[in-house]
Amino acid sequence: MRNPIIVLWTTPRSRSTAFERMMIERGDHTVLDEPFSARYYFSSERRSLRYDVEEPESTGGRVLERILSEAELAPVFVKDMAYHATGLLSGEFLSHFTNTFLIREPEATLTSFARKWPDFTDEEAGFSALGQAYDLTREEHGTPVVLDGDELASQPARMIDQWCRAVGIPFLPEALTWQPGMVPEWSRWQDWYSGVAESSGFVAPQVRPGRGRPATEPGAEARAVLSERAGVLSGAREVYRRLAESRLTP
Repeated sequence: MRNPIIVLWTTPRSRSTAFERMMIERGDHTVLDEPFSARYYFSSERRSLRYDVEEPESTGGRVLERILSEAELAPVFVKDMAYHATGLLSGEFLSHFTNTFLIREPEATLTSFARKWPDFTDEEAGFSALGQAYDLTREEHGTPVVLDGDELASQPARMIDQWCRAVGIPFLPEALTWQPGMVPEWSRWQDWYSGVAESSGFVAPQVRPGRGRPATEPGAEARAVLSERAGVLSGAREVYRRLAESRLTP
């Protein structure tokens, strides 16, 4: 009998790596970091030419086979960007998993993303695929579990306790802290994970005085990117709003 496979679908810069680090600290799941990124960027099915390296064994079918194989041995947790599964997303594909979702306000995610990759594509912004995965999951299985990344970082114990209850695993408060450092699961994308690697737990977001929402201070380049992506930002806001309506709340 195959063990459960819990997937956290998200967009870049949504605090998903800290959540993943907590799951690693638990020690009761095999944790896979963005396995479908190999298919998106490096396989013969690649949707991006950002990298010129090819990994022939990283097609969508082979990645899924490896995930299912890991689940024969132990419960599995996957953190991945929904856009990495663009072209794969379907009711049948998602039926292999317990699908959960992590969102964050688009201004924050896209500003942070633009600092790292100013040339990110509309697809890499990630919200369109996230909305598609959410809608497919809801159609097949009812409203899925949704967390907000800033609420998660502000109140990790409360939000993770709720998430654990929803997916049917015990809440382990001792997993909310960890020893700083890189972990083997991050070998492919470790240059993105330095902030979490330097941390020992969830870091509450800074809040603008009187605003109640996290402060985001984009640099000039990030502001320029966002000003040129008004359509992407508008679409992202709509996806965020829809998913936020059904999120777990503090």
